[in-house]
Amino acid sequence: MMTASTLKYAGNSNDLPLGSHLLALPHIESTYWRGMSVYKMEDSATSLYLLLKGRVKVIRASIEGQQKILSLRYPGDLFGELALAGGDAEGRRSDEAVALDTTRVAVIRLADFLQATRRDPAILHSTMQYLATRLSESNQQIESLVFDNNHRRLARILLELSKEALRGGEISIRLTHEELAELIGSTREVVTGMMIEFRQQKLIDYKRGDIRPNIPRLKQFLAEEEHQGRLLLTRL
Repeated sequence: MMTASTLKYAGNSNDLPLGSHLLALPHIESTYWRGMSVYKMEDSATSLYLLLKGRVKVIRASIEGQQKILSLRYPGDLFGELALAGGDAEGRRSDEAVALDTTRVAVIRLADFLQATRRDPAILHSTMQYLATRLSESNQQIESLVFDNNHRRLARILLELSKEALRGGEISIRLTHEELAELIGSTREVVTGMMIEFRQQKLIDYKRGDIRPNIPRLKQFLAEEEHQGRLLLTRL
């Protein structure tokens, strides 16, 4: 859901298929602290963002104030890309990006980006690949929300997050139960109960905000869950 589309930024723009092009464009670099909004819903959709350091969550909120994390972005990831669709009918943001750590981003004006794509087809091609991958990830997320139960959704997201943590040189996932709940479309209380179960089953080890998945056991857990699901289907 979040790994395939990474631009693999590691401090060297030559590592980035699309990011190297973006960093060559006129841009400014801005720093945000945990909890600060990089952009908010209803902001004008006039910029794209390349994450250089830290982590960002992209969220949507209901009228009642409930939040759903659509994705987490890591160093090297492009975000704010819905600006390419023009935002809503008035060209405004329909989501919000919030820093999860001390975060540094490169801000590229949409007008400069679009002008560059007209000059260099390689930028347009790389962008289309990136957006197609994001669309595929979104479809997988929808599929999991529709077909998986809470336990399978949590197991899948922990596996995906562990890959991202390792890519960033970390051995643990630094998220709260509330943030995990917002990722899988559940509640903090339900996630807390499942995390206790997962720890008892040795699928994870964790202290507050520091989760260390047991990757082989999580994969085995998902395989067994899928096997049980197939058995149930054959009995219907």
